[in-house]
Amino acid sequence: MDDRGYHTIWDITGASAKLLSNDRKLHRFFLTALQASGFNIISDMIHKFSSGGEGVTGIFLLSESHLSYHTYPEREYISIDVYTCGKNNDLINDRILGFFGADVQVNKRTLLRGSAVADRLGGEHAVAR
Repeated sequence: MDDRGYHTIWDITGASAKLLSNDRKLHRFFLTALQASGFNIISDMIHKFSSGGEGVTGIFLLSESHLSYHTYPEREYISIDVYTCGKNNDLINDRILGFFGADVQVNKRTLLRGSAVADRLGGEHAVAR
C-alpha cells in the first residue's frame, strides 16, 4: 500500500464574512469539491457557532485521510487542512482556490509525508513544496 501523503495547509484572509458564516454553503462546497476530485468520503460533521463570531468548523473523514476547516468571519479568515494518503491532492486544492476567488490572500503550504520521505530525511523533517 502506498503511504505517500500530501498535506496541504491553507490560511486564507480577506474572504467574505457572509460566506464564512454560511455553514451550509461551505459544507456543500467542500462535499462537492471532494466528490468531484475523486475522494472517498467516509463521514462528515459540521458545527455552526452561535456566539462569538458566528464561525463554522467542519471535517470530512476520507478513506484517503481528511479535510477540515475552521472559519473566523469577524476576521475574514478560514483555515483549511487537506491531508491525503496515496493520492495527490492537487484537484481539491485547485477547487479551493477557485471557490474563494482572486480577492483573497492565500498562504498555502504542502508537506510531503510517508515512510519514503521519513527514510530519506532521517525521520525528522518533511519536504515542503
